[in-house]
Amino acid sequence: MKTHEKDLNSDGLLNRRDFFKRAAILGAVAAGGASLLAACDNKGGAAGAGGEAAKAPAAKAGGAEALNCEGTDGLTPDQVAMRTNMNYVDKTPKADQDCANCLHFEPASGDGCGGCKVVPGTIHPDGWCTIWAAKV
Repeated sequence: MKTHEKDLNSDGLLNRRDFFKRAAILGAVAAGGASLLAACDNKGGAAGAGGEAAKAPAAKAGGAEALNCEGTDGLTPDQVAMRTNMNYVDKTPKADQDCANCLHFEPASGDGCGGCKVVPGTIHPDGWCTIWAAKV
């Protein structure tokens, strides 16, 4: 980036106003770059969640098939992006928060995947996302 002579003070340094302008622009560019990189992350994204690994059920310790609710078949790209942006996972990282005790969870009839009032697609009762809210 070229420094214009009018931006420099008599000592050849940037004046305070121009320094803060440039710092704000640099901060905005850095934040935008970080957001772009996060959006390109393949964990549960459109390229990763609909693949064969997401469709194949995981095995439990006893050899029985585990419930897999990560499939995104039938969802639009916007719905897949929404699911990804809310960081939905089939297994909660928080011991006291899971979809089964979330206000938005809609249990399925039987012991299978349920639904959510906000996150599109099938939802695992042991799952979690960033919009988790305790049932009242």
